[in-house]
Amino acid sequence: MTDSCLLCSMEDAEPEARVFSDAVWAAEVAPGYEVPGWFFLRTRRHVDALAGLDDGQAETFGLRARTLARAVEQATGAQATYLMHFGENYRHFHALLVARGPEVGPEHRGGAVVQLLPTHRDRPAALAVAADVREALHSQNGVLAL
Repeated sequence: MTDSCLLCSMEDAEPEARVFSDAVWAAEVAPGYEVPGWFFLRTRRHVDALAGLDDGQAETFGLRARTLARAVEQATGAQATYLMHFGENYRHFHALLVARGPEVGPEHRGGAVVQLLPTHRDRPAALAVAADVREALHSQNGVLAL
């Protein structure tokens, strides 16, 4: 862990923001990204970039992303889920998983969905969706746990 890293500090996220956590990965509603259906999927150990993942992290990333996407779709009824990784603003490896519903117009689909951040932040609603996603994960035979 790095003291100045936002993603490392998410190890201390409040329980209602956390969707799941295992020995390698965690997913939460991230500070500043509190849009209902948006989650950071991040390594628990500080890794600077995608190329820095060890074999275990690389092997499990897709499985965790798929499981989270399925739970988000189940909990939200999203028509699509987006998984984005840029890695420039926060050097700690993470991906932003976004639920995209029918209310999102064509001008905000794909990568343009991030333009909705300033107008769609709603912490209470984001935490409510997180609870629904936790329940959906639990219904997937307890695949991931807190």
